[in-house]
Amino acid sequence: MADPAYLVDDTVTCVVQVKGKVKARLEVPPAISDAELETLALAAPNVVAAIDGAQVRKVIVRAPKLVNIVTG
Repeated sequence: MADPAYLVDDTVTCVVQVKGKVKARLEVPPAISDAELETLALAAPNVVAAIDGAQVRKVIVRAPKLVNIVTG
């Protein structure tokens, strides 16, 4: 019989997209809040490079799996 404690994921992979293109993958805890995930996503080096100073119009967070950043 499997021990249920071992069946829980310690981390999940969150995909970060800028303008619909994948720019980063973050390993995050499954219980991460939307605000924490948004902060991590916006600080990721590849995301910072992809935004390149453009104005961020909208950040769509679907914790813990997806962050989509729309620039203007």
